[in-house]
Amino acid sequence: MQFSLAAGSAFSGWRMGAGALFLLGVACSSHAQFGGGQRQRGAQAQMGGPASQRPQTRWEQVSRRLYDLRVQLLITKEQGPAWENFRGRFLDMATSGSPDQRVVDEQTAKDAFDQLLGDAQRRSNVLATLDATAQVLLSQFSPEQLQAADKALPPLLAEFGGNR
Repeated sequence: MQFSLAAGSAFSGWRMGAGALFLLGVACSSHAQFGGGQRQRGAQAQMGGPASQRPQTRWEQVSRRLYDLRVQLLITKEQGPAWENFRGRFLDMATSGSPDQRVVDEQTAKDAFDQLLGDAQRRSNVLATLDATAQVLLSQFSPEQLQAADKALPPLLAEFGGNR
């Protein structure tokens, strides 16, 4: 193939420029898809994988399980706001510990009972809010989603919502 600058140089230059831009775009896109660096595989690499050896926080564990549940339940766009509200309340419930952990040796009996009662009241309020958001979400589910929720939610509640 022979290129002549004399005949149609503007057209030839345009074609060569367009071709160069095309090849540059393909190269950049390919580089972006594969990261351009050391490759790692699958979700393990994206989440830090075993190489990082950082244990997940309780919030991360619960959040991951709720994400899996959302996928399993096939939450629709219309159900999204109710799901996000439920998810937030579930995370609150599952990750809340006793906010007032005082050293037991420094407490009087009355202080210990007051703390126990206060913790129980806070937990009761969190659970009541979670229940209200769950009822709103469940009312929007199809029969298939309800069936899946009946199988998935009780074990999740037992694992993350048990007695504290």
